[in-house]
Amino acid sequence: MASLVISHGAAIGENYKLAEGITSVGRDDDCTIQVLDERVSRKHLQIRFDELTRTFVAGDYRSANGVFINEKQILADVVLNDGDRIRIGDTNLIFFLADFPDKASAHAAVKKAGEWAKDTLTQSKMR
Repeated sequence: MASLVISHGAAIGENYKLAEGITSVGRDDDCTIQVLDERVSRKHLQIRFDELTRTFVAGDYRSANGVFINEKQILADVVLNDGDRIRIGDTNLIFFLADFPDKASAHAAVKKAGEWAKDTLTQSKMR
């Protein structure tokens, strides 16, 4: 259905499948996805599946250091799009609409997403 892949941080390359319902992300061991990063709050980020719109929505759990999507701090719930980059603390995640069967395929998707961003920057500098 969808997944989060850690692209920078202590658990780089980890791949988490998202299901319908609510996924909590934070340092607390009760979170669906535990991120061991001292700048991440115990309950930092919530991602929920909206049945009506069939989209995934990210929200800040009132974290101390904020949630940033594509380098913009979110102040309200935000609909996630394929390839969105999420930063919490010193950890970066990428949201994908695809699931990955293993760490190697998730890593390849992260690498491809990075190459796409690099190509876009290069093309815009050429203009």
